[in-house]
Amino acid sequence: MYNITFQQIEAFLTVAKSLNLSKAGEILYTSQPALSKTLKRFEDGVGMKLFIRSNQGMILTSDGEYLYSVLEPIYKSMVQCIRIAQHNASMPLKYLRIVYTSTYFYSKDFDPVRETVEKYKKRYPDVKMHEVLHDIKELRQALEFGNADIVVTEDFCVRDMPDISIKRINPMKTFIALSAKHPVAQCQPLELSMLDGLTCFAVPTMNDEQSDIEAIRSWCRKCGFMPQVELMPNFLSLLHAIYLGKGFAITSTFEPFNAADSIVFIPFPLSASPYVCVAWRTGKISREVKNFVDMLPDSEEEDTPVNS
Repeated sequence: MYNITFQQIEAFLTVAKSLNLSKAGEILYTSQPALSKTLKRFEDGVGMKLFIRSNQGMILTSDGEYLYSVLEPIYKSMVQCIRIAQHNASMPLKYLRIVYTSTYFYSKDFDPVRETVEKYKKRYPDVKMHEVLHDIKELRQALEFGNADIVVTEDFCVRDMPDISIKRINPMKTFIALSAKHPVAQCQPLELSMLDGLTCFAVPTMNDEQSDIEAIRSWCRKCGFMPQVELMPNFLSLLHAIYLGKGFAITSTFEPFNAADSIVFIPFPLSASPYVCVAWRTGKISREVKNFVDMLPDSEEEDTPVNS
């Protein structure tokens, strides 16, 4: 186990952001000598040199840049988790935190969940619901670190997570989403083989991005074409790239964009359809979560503990 503390992580992230000990010390209300000692202990604890110091200032090493990029969102998530826990402890109201996937408000596939949310609010007016949207990686982090009581997403986005239970609601239809201005979209009839060599945009769903890329290539290979896969930082960036005609995505339909005729949707057959699902941490189910899950419509799939 690494011999590091929460205080050392905070010091590292603060200095890494400003690259100035004086400014970081003011933010953390500590002296430069004390802050330097804290950073040194952190570097010793993780076993890596994270900063290069000189008369011109400080810069991050490549190890430092990597550690900053992965620790910052985790640290923010932990802080948010503590704040929510403190808030819950001080509030007499019951609380239910729901994180939705970014596609939630764009696809009719999520209508059964939306209907359940409205019914739940009417049946349990004493429960305060905190609802936010996240892209898949942030959604997974919220579930893993306890920032979400339940998440609403596609089942393939969470089924590899340990100690997670899933309730599948309804199957989703999958499509190729392509700008109406793209030359391929003008071809009638359109054959999937015409997509060979084009760029397929996707938002990462797993910590191992290469696994995402290989999964997409596998789907496409079975349909007779092989695209170039490019991962986008978030869902809105993916939509923008499609709209500009730079490539396509494998997705569900998005009604607002479809109505505007800016994006066309071509049926894309998958051997196993993804499901809309609700997921929660196995063994961490509160009364509020149980009541919500019990109100969800049943599907042919049973509630499934995943890697528990």
